[in-house]
Amino acid sequence: MTRRRDPFTTALESLRSRAEQGVYVPGTQVTILDEARRLNLSTTPVREALVWLCGYGLIERSPMGGFLAPRLDPAIVRDRFIFRLQCVVGSLTSTGQSQARDQGLIGVDQTPRGLDAAMLRAVRGNGNAALIDAYVRVCRQLIQLGPAEVRLFPDLLEEEAALVRLFDSAHDDLADALEQYHRRRIEAAPLLVLEAEAARSAIDEPG
Repeated sequence: MTRRRDPFTTALESLRSRAEQGVYVPGTQVTILDEARRLNLSTTPVREALVWLCGYGLIERSPMGGFLAPRLDPAIVRDRFIFRLQCVVGSLTSTGQSQARDQGLIGVDQTPRGLDAAMLRAVRGNGNAALIDAYVRVCRQLIQLGPAEVRLFPDLLEEEAALVRLFDSAHDDLADALEQYHRRRIEAAPLLVLEAEAARSAIDEPG
């Protein structure tokens, strides 16, 4: 018999997925009652899940009370890519052994693959639990830009596959390749934001 998930876990996984995929319009309110009705739950686990997601920057507290979907801002997007780059490159020469547990918002169904997995392994290898936690948080905030990257960079799959091969071979060119990969996105931050917003608008338009 399948074990039923508790209400908090149900709310957390659903709200996390919607926030990561950009379902909520940036700057608009995430209404507890509406989400509770959608999930057929009481408001308590939904509120608790939203508070948890605030800690990962996927949801924000509203100055007027309640919760908001974070705004997409090119400057913030650039900073997140810069931070990810610094974490990964800085960890390549680390000799520490990671004792950090898997972070709270990475479930079995959320295990990263490909380049994301290779970069996460590198950061975990430095053994700094606080840095790993911050890295995971920033990566989750970048997930909703993934579809925009696919549309803007036609060579995305080849680009990421080449980086994975460099990770696997511990090639000397890895740091430079990571720099180039991230600089491309840092420079394209305004376009990534516009593309993400345009895709959301297209979904919201009535058929």
